[in-house]
Amino acid sequence: MRFLLLLALASTLSTPPHPSTQPGHPLCTAAATFLRTDRSMAAIVEPDTIDDWRTQKKVPGCKITAAGGTARGVQPEAVAFYERIRAVGWTRTPDPRDAPNEASLRFRQGNVDCLFNVYGPAMLMTEAEDKAGETRALQAGEQRYHVYVMCMPAMPAAPRE
Repeated sequence: MRFLLLLALASTLSTPPHPSTQPGHPLCTAAATFLRTDRSMAAIVEPDTIDDWRTQKKVPGCKITAAGGTARGVQPEAVAFYERIRAVGWTRTPDPRDAPNEASLRFRQGNVDCLFNVYGPAMLMTEAEDKAGETRALQAGEQRYHVYVMCMPAMPAAPRE
């Protein structure tokens, strides 16, 4: 009996917690707060490792998967999202190398750089995306939209060759 109890405990400890129960990551605090309070989105924060194009190294960071609702449509919502993030103090990174045609823009606040991606229906097919969508119910007249964010320590711009 004791062996079975120890085996069950070991199994529980080795299983990563559900994304919604993991503690927040310091690099994602400001972005998650913005998504939850300013944009009224459900946001799941998870630790992550990010490939940094400036150093060609993997750096510790975090990701946020958020779901919200919009009555104006996804494209106008994305424009409003980026206007609002600028208005609350985020600035473009010195050398963003982002993908504006894909609705992905890099912003900096303090010592953190975050890549924000605004998109419509679920497309990541992750547990975090499902959980965020389930948590944030749609109001009458709203359609679902998502924001995926990857945050890492702020770094200087990459040298141009």
